[in-house]
Amino acid sequence: MKNRKFKQPRLDTCATVYAEDCNNNAEKMVRRFSKLVKKEGIIDECRERSHFIKPTTKRTEKKRAKKRLVEKINKKRDELFKVKDRVVKRRKR
Repeated sequence: MKNRKFKQPRLDTCATVYAEDCNNNAEKMVRRFSKLVKKEGIIDECRERSHFIKPTTKRTEKKRAKKRLVEKINKKRDELFKVKDRVVKRRKR
């Protein structure tokens, strides 16, 4: 059994655009290809792999992002359930 814990996933570089789909228009092909590459995340992954980031830095960034997300959700929840802003007017009888 091989140790695959530290092996990075293989980068899939099969982003293809065919000329028939774009009516043989080169500009459309370039635009479609760039959108496809962005959608698959190839550019982001290349930027991420371009220099080494220590595992401790990755962990701290992950914790920080999780903390930001929790704070954002809590802030939205507090806004929804504020009692002072949600005063309901009653009809006079």
